[in-house]
Amino acid sequence: MSSEARVARHYWLPIPHADGNGGTRHAFRGPRWLGTSTETAVCSEETPMAEPSEMDWIYYPTCPTCHATLKAELP
Repeated sequence: MSSEARVARHYWLPIPHADGNGGTRHAFRGPRWLGTSTETAVCSEETPMAEPSEMDWIYYPTCPTCHATLKAELP
């Protein structure tokens, strides 16, 4: 894999809201989550990280800013 492809890789992870009401799927730079306690999403939001449930993937909507940023980076 080229270095450009590695830099361009990202992953999505559902992140619960701090108040416990719902959450949002955010994009993060890199190939996968490495178990860190916090990460900065593509949208620049600093988020606490945790293993998501299957229901989180179903119910949490995609962050529109993360989506738009990644879409704008396409060649």
